[in-house]
Amino acid sequence: MPAETYHGTAILLVMRQTVFFILLAFVLSGSDVKYDGARVHYESYGRGRDAIIFIHGWTCDLTFWRGQAPVYEKHRALLIDLPGHGRSDKSDVAYTQERFARAIEAVMRKDGVERAILVGHSMGGPVALTFMRLFPEKAKALVLVDAYVPEAPKDEAALAQQKKQMGAFLERWRKPTYKESASEMIDSMFSDKTPSAMREEIRGKMLATPQHVMASAFEGMLALEPLKPGETYGLPTMVVMAEKTPERSGYEAHLRTIFPNLIKYEGWQGSGHFLMLESPERFNRALEEFLAAVK
Repeated sequence: MPAETYHGTAILLVMRQTVFFILLAFVLSGSDVKYDGARVHYESYGRGRDAIIFIHGWTCDLTFWRGQAPVYEKHRALLIDLPGHGRSDKSDVAYTQERFARAIEAVMRKDGVERAILVGHSMGGPVALTFMRLFPEKAKALVLVDAYVPEAPKDEAALAQQKKQMGAFLERWRKPTYKESASEMIDSMFSDKTPSAMREEIRGKMLATPQHVMASAFEGMLALEPLKPGETYGLPTMVVMAEKTPERSGYEAHLRTIFPNLIKYEGWQGSGHFLMLESPERFNRALEEFLAAVK
């Protein structure tokens, strides 16, 4: 090979590698959007007007979905740090479910996404429900990952008792010992199959959440407006629940009254709350099967 050709080829390879690493750095660093004066951090993958949107849980962040890289790296997808979480701003505001849902919609508008396949873990489920209430035309499908959709209290007495219990529970997050209470709650979310290193990483990330965010987000989650009689959503839905104990009696039936197009319901015996981290391959297979059915 002539020297000129060799050097030209080498330069071209270097240029290609440089472009690759620049693009890789861009993806890893993510993007930001302003919502209500605060910065919301997110990562964007692929192109298209429909996207899978991964919504993390209470005091978590978008890195809790890293086990789903084989899915989001080959689809149009958005991973979002909800306001107050991860690399998003942590302003001293009320962290309601509506704030989270509207921040997701702001990310969608900036990134040119018109419809979302909402994948919500834990608190991400109520956030997804709030999003569907606010922007029904922008929700294409729903995946609930160990997320609880509450039933409305049966009567006024039950409602009063529920509010009393919530008030006592919320006081735990306002005390100086809030981290001890949070740590106990987090430990109860693990299963026997949760590796010790994973436990420490999860605990460390969740406990790093500022107290005002932790308390307000929990309060906002409990303040979710109860489902109204006859409130239903016909979009395709999948539910994966961690069943550390025998399956919740009647929960699937409860969900089917809200989501009549519930395509798949799975209860994973022995799994912990973070099942997408504990069993990423199994979760990814189930998610890919659902995505194929939705398309």
